Amino acid sequence: MKNTLSMINIHQVKTRLVNSYVVEYPDRLLIIDVASNCHRYVLGFIEQTLQRDIDDVALVICTHDDPDHIGGVSALASLCDAQIAIPLSSKALHHKVVGDPKGFIVKLATTLREGLTPRARDMYFNKARNVAARKKAKFTGKRPRLKRKNIRFHAYRLKGGTTVPLFDDWQVVHTPGHSWDSCCFYHPSSGSLITGDTLLCSAKQNRILVPAILSNQTQMNESLDKLRSLNIQSVYPGHGSVISGDIQF
Repeated sequence: MKNTLSMINIHQVKTRLVNSYVVEYPDRLLIIDVASNCHRYVLGFIEQTLQRDIDDVALVICTHDDPDHIGGVSALASLCDAQIAIPLSSKALHHKVVGDPKGFIVKLATTLREGLTPRARDMYFNKARNVAARKKAKFTGKRPRLKRKNIRFHAYRLKGGTTVPLFDDWQVVHTPGHSWDSCCFYHPSSGSLITGDTLLCSAKQNRILVPAILSNQTQMNESLDKLRSLNIQSVYPGHGSVISGDIQF
């Protein structure tokens, strides 16, 4: 069943490593992107801020398989007994090699370059940010985690041009460039786009940015053209603040 805009709310949960998103419906919840060791902060937001039972989580998905986006997906889903969906090429080395043979080398080089910048040091080595992150609401329930050995064996696979399982009002848009498996999730009714690392946002500059860490510049340019063809009203990035209104990138 498709849901109208009035029936959903998209909540940004800023954890230490990434923005997680909780898409709230009256009867269920969709979670997008969970960093390693940050799943209990997302669940704490659901339980304490939204005043919802974590069993309302129906599906947990990610935009790509970098640890700050996929690392906490399985742990969160296990605590909620929720389903998991990951992009078609996530955790699938053969797909990445075929889709972007030189991607690993380029991404390593751009990662090393970005790691030397002041903004990278502020993101990963800022003690004040670490302290602030630890003060966020945290789920402390003692329910046992389900024994799921490998995320690849129990996940739906998200393919560009299809809809998200259980939430068919969301479209999967394959957007390689940061990585071959990168996907965005588009909600046509509201013009909402959840981007992972395909697009980032700067609150200080009030503008949308293309990430400095790339696996393939040509593919990124093609992905940006694909996104520009959509009626985007709000961008929900993996890092940075939500930006709405006149969307240009």
